[in-house]
Amino acid sequence: MCFMFELFSLSFLISLAISAFSIPVIIRVAQLKNLTDDPDFVRKHHSSNTPTLGGIAIFAGLLVAFSSLYDLKGFNDLRFVTPALVILFFAGIKDDLLVLDPLKKLLIQIFCAAIITYFGNLRITSLWGIMAIQDVSFWPGVFLTVFLIVALINAFNLIDGINGLAGSLGLLASLLFGSWFALNGFGSLTVLSFSLAGALVGFLLFNYNRAKIFMGDTGSMALGFIVAILTIRFIEANRVQVQELAYPVINAPAVAFAILAIPLFDMIRVFSLRLLHKKSPFSADRSHIHHYFVDSGISHAKSTGILLTINASCILIAYPLNHFRSAWGVLILFVYLSGVTYAACYLLKKKVAHLKKESAYLSAKQ
Repeated sequence: MCFMFELFSLSFLISLAISAFSIPVIIRVAQLKNLTDDPDFVRKHHSSNTPTLGGIAIFAGLLVAFSSLYDLKGFNDLRFVTPALVILFFAGIKDDLLVLDPLKKLLIQIFCAAIITYFGNLRITSLWGIMAIQDVSFWPGVFLTVFLIVALINAFNLIDGINGLAGSLGLLASLLFGSWFALNGFGSLTVLSFSLAGALVGFLLFNYNRAKIFMGDTGSMALGFIVAILTIRFIEANRVQVQELAYPVINAPAVAFAILAIPLFDMIRVFSLRLLHKKSPFSADRSHIHHYFVDSGISHAKSTGILLTINASCILIAYPLNHFRSAWGVLILFVYLSGVTYAACYLLKKKVAHLKKESAYLSAKQ
């Protein structure tokens, strides 16, 4: 246990220091070179030109801390994470600075997911009874794993719409997964989890509330990619290595879904709405949950806090669901989220309509 404490504290502190100390430099350079995101007052909520290169600091803190301790401790069970992450980093940089074609970006995500799945031996081997399927053979498992990685990359990319939200949800996931990996003796995954957590804390110091910098696609894609690896390893360990675990999780898919509840649910919800309206699932609009909050006058900090609370409530609900190994756990959580978000969006829509009516009345009176 002392060894695990050393691992997560070192990885956390190294990545935190690199991320926190590099961001002021990135902000100064971005402002000098005019590498900022201009407000458009349609989909963006910031009122001044803001750098979008915070992902560089997240990437640097994560990569240095993880690579140093991974090599130093002689781990070898997370192969090809670094090369796949570097490829995603360059794709994100290009998208943040020059804009990358959506199809090209998707193909790069699939390529990176395929690298870590096939060469890194990261593969889903069971559906845990979902759709009455238990074991999954090699190639269907590869395709399913690639799909899940790409889905999580885009889930965090899409949820990155207000200050602090994507970073806070990623921090919650990395701390929870990291703590479980540490308690069960997974050294490399502990390092990876807390390297990400430290990098996100360093970034959030400059992004929460009145943001001085955004993570951009560089940060959100790296965040989603690492969280996807942690999620799959968590689920698989509770199936394949369950006898060796000090703290096994019986219903790992439901618990994993609960930890990632808001990013996953919001992506499924938004994609479904767009397809119902015969639009591309990747088309830009204001249908995300966080848009309803800020449009109703709730601040970014409060909106982030509310959505984090909803996510935390899913984790609390998942605790009793952990006592039975069934796909019903995921379904129960999905129904709960549907009810909570529908009620929230309905109330917020009414509030926005009332504010507009009140504004129109005051304008007419003047």
